[in-house]
Amino acid sequence: MKNKAIGNLRLTLFLFSRNPKSNPRGYMLFLVVSLLITLSGLLVAYAILAKLHTLSSKGTAIGSSGFYGAEGALNMRVEELREVFLSDRNPSGTSPSSLDQCLQQSNLGTGDFRCKVASFASPDDATANILAYSYVVPENNGVATQGTVPPGDTFQGLNMLESRYAISAVSAKEGASPDEVIAMTEMVVKSRQIPMFQFAAFYANDLEILPGARMDLEGPVHTNGDLFLGANNNAPNGLTITGQVTVGNQLFNHRKNDNSTYPDGRVRIANGAGTLINLLSGGTGGTTQTTAAMNPANVNASWGSQVQLGVEALSIPTISTLGVGGNYAQQADINFVYAPEKTGVNVPGIGTTIIPFDVTATKRDALGAGTSTTLTNAQLASLRQPVLATGAAVTAGVCTRVGSSLTPAQIATLPTGLSDTLRIAILSQTIPVPFSATNVRFSDIDPLNLNANTTALTGIRNILFGTLNTAQQTLILPLTPNQIADLAGGCFISAPIQYRDPAATGYTATGLSFVNNRERDGGNPRTMRLLQINLESLTVWNFQGWYLDNAGTGLISANQLLFTTATADNAAPLNSFQNLGLAASDTSSNGLVFHATVSASATPNPNTNASPYGFVLVGGRQLPGLAETTNNFDPTGLTFVSDQAVYVVGNYNTVNWQPASVLADSLNVLSRLRLNNDFQLNKASLTTAPVSEDTTVNTAFLAGTDITNSTLTPGYNGGLENYPRFHENWGGRTLTYRGSFVSTGLPERVTGRWSNQVYGAPNRDWRYDTRFNNAKNLPPLSPRFVFLKQEGFSRNFDQ
Repeated sequence: MKNKAIGNLRLTLFLFSRNPKSNPRGYMLFLVVSLLITLSGLLVAYAILAKLHTLSSKGTAIGSSGFYGAEGALNMRVEELREVFLSDRNPSGTSPSSLDQCLQQSNLGTGDFRCKVASFASPDDATANILAYSYVVPENNGVATQGTVPPGDTFQGLNMLESRYAISAVSAKEGASPDEVIAMTEMVVKSRQIPMFQFAAFYANDLEILPGARMDLEGPVHTNGDLFLGANNNAPNGLTITGQVTVGNQLFNHRKNDNSTYPDGRVRIANGAGTLINLLSGGTGGTTQTTAAMNPANVNASWGSQVQLGVEALSIPTISTLGVGGNYAQQADINFVYAPEKTGVNVPGIGTTIIPFDVTATKRDALGAGTSTTLTNAQLASLRQPVLATGAAVTAGVCTRVGSSLTPAQIATLPTGLSDTLRIAILSQTIPVPFSATNVRFSDIDPLNLNANTTALTGIRNILFGTLNTAQQTLILPLTPNQIADLAGGCFISAPIQYRDPAATGYTATGLSFVNNRERDGGNPRTMRLLQINLESLTVWNFQGWYLDNAGTGLISANQLLFTTATADNAAPLNSFQNLGLAASDTSSNGLVFHATVSASATPNPNTNASPYGFVLVGGRQLPGLAETTNNFDPTGLTFVSDQAVYVVGNYNTVNWQPASVLADSLNVLSRLRLNNDFQLNKASLTTAPVSEDTTVNTAFLAGTDITNSTLTPGYNGGLENYPRFHENWGGRTLTYRGSFVSTGLPERVTGRWSNQVYGAPNRDWRYDTRFNNAKNLPPLSPRFVFLKQEGFSRNFDQ
């Protein structure tokens, strides 16, 4: 039609070139008719061209929408991959074998790599919606490559797991045949998973480091927010940072809460060559104190890639992932639930008793699969009583034999199973026996002045003496339970689980609530209800503990009820759990994971920011995992996780070092002197802090921290130097710490101002644990942040 119109136009021009002199009227008529025909052709041509333009415009719009839809599908799949990594698992599944299979919906694949379809409206209301088909193809079958971030890159030198994924997306009109696609796109992304425990400090929000005493940070430092640095002393006794510093926003040399500034030389940061440069002069080019941010150009000139500003905010796990529905709870080898609402149950041999906690053990294989076992009431009741340790456990130094005054001839007159009878007597008590009672003589029981210890001993004596004749009773009467245990070559250790409840009755009624001067309610210290877990006792109980049978008169071994023990390792430190065969052989998640939470039915409600609950870790100087030896190349270690407050008491991971971490809503550190004679956490004073002693803690920390000048935390939050919450007067004593501080944001259970606390700060010998630079030394289920980087992108058009 278009060619015909052009032909008419040429004919008209030809007629205009001829002008016969004869018959002018006929010529004029012919000319008019020719013009009409020509104009009609032009109108038709215009209409056709206009229609073609409209169709072309709509086609362009649809094509553009197709491209945008396909690109949107790519971005959606990238974000889905990010979320998978943040949930502490790796993407998995199968991909469609071809694009046609995805379009035809004949083979969708499975899991995170399967074909997905997204629908969006067409720009032309009369045209069907546009569908975007997408799927993911992992390189190397999805197996990540262990590597190191190259020099000059953000987070240079850190260990990483790197994976590559090719994401394909194609768009087509809804209802179109598979070969009628609009656009095809492909993106290749590189995922770097970097453990957060490779940082001396890693903060999701603003990070403040303003120490009063000297502080040397040897590892990398990162914050998604602003970084505020300062110190009260001049170099070399101020603040020194020797690792790479990455900052999401700006870098300052002043306090955040009151804008106090610091002179030049208080803070020094090493450049790539290791030379320490003063923050103020290096960041501003001068020495005038200022509240202004450091100049990016000056920072780059002074430190290069060693200090990077404006780094993209990193996606990291949140505190909520520590809860019951999170991956840590799902992958844990032992789950503890503090359930103070539990009522009395009848246990054979014990009677009616309240056991306010539950324990579930899951023995997992190397891939994490396993069968869970919920401990029975008799087993739970055993966990709350002192444990009689013998043999290898005594050799490990968990307790010291006390000896007795009996002669060999007198001992020979006693029943051979006396120690088992003593075990039954202790396990038969309706309420927990105080550990200190094991050092009280039966002859010291005063029926007119019963206390917790003598009341417990009365019940034990009644059962024990019921199996002895008069002469045997006479021999036993001046002895303590610990001296009777010594007759079998053993000694008592405190209960694996103890609980501190201000509403408790019986032996545990006196002074067992813990007053927390940091978490205050309306200005008043918060009274905490704490479940205490003795890691050392738990390890011994798993190896040689006992509980009552269904008749309540016999004993059943608890050996390996919680975890399977490893073969004794003669290459491990002498008399360590690992050396003696008490340690766990678990390699799932590269080691043991313990998770602790509070029953949702507890009153008061544990799921508020005024939660009065928490967990206490004692007996942690030696952990039940495996360290590296010549017989064991890959250490395992222990990760303890809770969505409530955690209190680490005494030396932790100081014997037979192994990868360790504590993840909690908030983190508290106390010395061993805070334990009473029953190895329970002492009630704190409202006005004065007890004296502490030198303490060493070797473990990574992940917890929530308060935010300066926030609604919930007006004023200063304490800074990195107060990341662990203190409750003692350290009085010149030293807290030695080797690990990594990670803050994931505001606590969800234990928010509280850093002000009016009753404590004296320790001398801080704090350093990043460089052993974490080796990936095999990272704790089990180490949290990682995800750094996704686009490597390639292509767009194709196929009509």
